[in-house]
Amino acid sequence: MTVATSWTSTSGVSAELWPEQQGFLAGGPGRATEVAVVSLVEAGALRIARNGLVSAVQGLPRSWTPLQTFVLRSVPRPLGDLVVAGARSVEAQSLRQNLVESGYVRSAGSVRAVRWVRRVFFLSWIGLVLWSLFGDLTFGTVLSAFVGLMVATGVTSPYVRPLTRAGRSTVRRLGAGVVTSQPVPLVAYYGLLGKVGKQFVWQVLGIDPVAAAGLRRRRKGDGSSGSASCGSGCGSCSSSSCGGSSSDSGSSSSSDSGSSCGGGGCGGGGGD
Repeated sequence: MTVATSWTSTSGVSAELWPEQQGFLAGGPGRATEVAVVSLVEAGALRIARNGLVSAVQGLPRSWTPLQTFVLRSVPRPLGDLVVAGARSVEAQSLRQNLVESGYVRSAGSVRAVRWVRRVFFLSWIGLVLWSLFGDLTFGTVLSAFVGLMVATGVTSPYVRPLTRAGRSTVRRLGAGVVTSQPVPLVAYYGLLGKVGKQFVWQVLGIDPVAAAGLRRRRKGDGSSGSASCGSGCGSCSSSSCGGSSSDSGSSSSSDSGSSCGGGGCGGGGGD
């Protein structure tokens, strides 16, 4: 399939992953949508007007990714609204499921299960403390239980992150190879609202401030599954970056998704 992007990866990131998938890992579904939009602009299939309206450009038929196809079906629409719609689309959730099946993202159910197990351990230890205060339980037993709780917390810590080790590693490699001359990986790693030096990515790409004004950062409670954070990210991928279930509803910046994803600026998870 011919994918609309001018990006030829030199960063060591797996060639099996589309730029949208890498964007999802770095910042969630919102980030993936930003990547789809920018890749279509780079391919000459979309234009972003100064007022922020994104519209299609007539051209020869091509093969697009499912998320790119959704974007093309959804225009004309303001840039910020388009990112929100893409983040909530079935295509974005399918992208997430593909990453789960490929071993880059943990399923929301598995993350929730591990979090519940950790809560049960903690509540059990609190029960033992109360028993020692008001019953005949020895301090040694409580101390041993506390040590066990700490061990269990440490062992399960990697499994409460939405990104797997492979996902976090991918985000790190993506960040290591980002250059401002390659718009698609730049957006995948940082997001349009991320910063490179003292400039926002949308400024680096030459997007008009009026158009960029419609972009929205993800609220802390909004999803991110991509990113561990995100990723965060991770931070968000994350995080929330990266939380286990993802439904980012806007644009994403690296500052939210990156830290927890293991990437320098990762997300997401995503549409922040």
